[in-house]
Amino acid sequence: MPTRYLDRVTPNARRAVYLSQGSAALLPWHHGSGPPAATILLIAVVVFVPVLAAVLIVGLAGWSRAMLRRRRQRTAQLTAANQMENRARALMSELCPHGWRAQITLFGADDELPANAPPGERRRVALDWAELDDELGHIAVVRRVWAATIAEALDEMVVDRRMDETLEQIERGVSTWPES
Repeated sequence: MPTRYLDRVTPNARRAVYLSQGSAALLPWHHGSGPPAATILLIAVVVFVPVLAAVLIVGLAGWSRAMLRRRRQRTAQLTAANQMENRARALMSELCPHGWRAQITLFGADDELPANAPPGERRRVALDWAELDDELGHIAVVRRVWAATIAEALDEMVVDRRMDETLEQIERGVSTWPES
């Protein structure tokens, strides 16, 4: 730059001109054709590898969280089903003092349902249960309940046996009713 011009420029502008002239000296390829390929590669590695690593870490963390959440949910479902089955077994053991047996039959969508099946496509689980009358295992009562799921069928079995128990208590109460 000509010095005549710099004499007429304010001191702040003069500093800006000197800085812009000096910054060109920091770039070794300023007067050449451009940076060498190794420099560009180094800049790319320094900038893009950490960005790529961060993206992969965030993606992996999200995926692992989703997998853990699915595993916990599945474990909770299995635990709930196990507790429900144990509860039904305990209640039936209380309601049937001489013992009981049950058989669950699952019908697929293509299977033909028995004639005594309730109407509707939804009820595809049949649970046949029998109350034993004495220690020898003679069958006193045989019942069949229908439900959409195994859990519902087990609940229906317990409800059905409770209703039988209630009716038996009513019959015993009526038979001992004093005659007037």
